[in-house]
Amino acid sequence: MKKTILFFVLLCTAFFSKADQLSALTQAQAEKAVGYLKKEAVVVLWCSCCDNETPKKVTVNEVFFKKDSDGKYYSVILKGRDESGKEVEEYLDLAYVFVKKGKKAKSLGKVLKFECDPCTKPFDWSA
Repeated sequence: MKKTILFFVLLCTAFFSKADQLSALTQAQAEKAVGYLKKEAVVVLWCSCCDNETPKKVTVNEVFFKKDSDGKYYSVILKGRDESGKEVEEYLDLAYVFVKKGKKAKSLGKVLKFECDPCTKPFDWSA
């Protein structure tokens, strides 16, 4: 019985933790992500694991990282404008940031070879 309860708890934890995979990063991961994103003009932000979430195209104006309040991890922050021209400032989860690779949109976490599950396969990049 204890094993069954433990299994259920672990299963629930895995299910609910999908929406926060690559938001707390090492400094090296944050530097790599910022270096990559500084070369991108547009990204798609989309938590494909989340209910009622729609993809949002954002023009990149500024991207940087900063140390979290606990001092152990780093966050990547993107500033830009969405398709309607509204200013956007987002703390990123790299699993749900999609960049253009050829004609496809691919998860930045996967492109940088970080372990993550973006909950979707690469999809067509529409201009």
